[in-house]
Amino acid sequence: MIIDANELKRRYLKRMKGVRDGRAYIGPQTVVLDISNSCNLRCQYCEGHHAPGNPAHFHKACFFPWEKFLKTVRDCVDLSVDQIHILGKGEPTIHPLFRDMMRHLEQRPLKVKLFTNATFPLEYCSDVIKGDHVVINLSAVDRQQYRRLHGKDLFSRVIRNIQQLVALRDAGKPGFLIEINVVMNAFNIKQKQKMRNLAARLGVGMVHFTKMDVHAYNKGIALSKGPQLGVQPNAPRTPSACLNGWFYMIVKADGDVSPCYRIHSKYLGDFDQWSLKKLWLSKRMMNMRLLGKYGHIQKMYKVCGACPFYDENVKLAKAVKASLL
Repeated sequence: MIIDANELKRRYLKRMKGVRDGRAYIGPQTVVLDISNSCNLRCQYCEGHHAPGNPAHFHKACFFPWEKFLKTVRDCVDLSVDQIHILGKGEPTIHPLFRDMMRHLEQRPLKVKLFTNATFPLEYCSDVIKGDHVVINLSAVDRQQYRRLHGKDLFSRVIRNIQQLVALRDAGKPGFLIEINVVMNAFNIKQKQKMRNLAARLGVGMVHFTKMDVHAYNKGIALSKGPQLGVQPNAPRTPSACLNGWFYMIVKADGDVSPCYRIHSKYLGDFDQWSLKKLWLSKRMMNMRLLGKYGHIQKMYKVCGACPFYDENVKLAKAVKASLL
């Protein structure tokens, strides 16, 4: 559900005032629900547990509990959260209650963004489009390449689902955003234009290219060093001020809660005994916000050296500084 622009601006200003004052006047802008660690693909570049050769692949399946989901969504509404992102350490649509979740969210004043590999059954499209934005992980332009990169022969199913989502969008929900995310590697680096052409034929106007993060298990398909045909590198950049604690929170199926997926091991509380609202308003969470604001959290975690929120944090820090002048 799209929220009024004036209301979004009011919420943004309250968050900025909170940064300035060291208070939490309102909930985060975005809450990420990591609802499943299971996946039906074995993508070679996977950042989760599912790439061939990844020693963490055989983790026990874990799904976000339904009652916890209802409680978390209720807290999001109470805290005036702007949007919920539905994703997974694996594939979120595998969750047994995924369709019920989308139907529940459709009735709430929250923007919903889904991250998926789009291999779900065709009938799921009618529930996917109940959200506002879908990001589809598709890094191959044909069936043979898909099987090689994604590990299964499901290219035709993905294309069929994209076509169905486009048809549903055009028939009654023109504001629904469909985006393709392409993870660039040695197998597809020369096919950027082919991917743009495929997206255009399907009716998808948004294509995002990202460089594969290299690990021991996927270094065989890593891009060679040097210029990579317009693919932005994952530059080592650490913001002087991390303001995620006022704008972002991720809740995982196993109960981990954090303002950043890079430091999800930071203990904030037992989510089974607490609630999103209590954690957000807790002294522990405020301490973490202030550690980030004054540059201390970045020194505690090596992963902050390649901050995925660098640009956002720099922009927010400048805005806060300007408000103090």
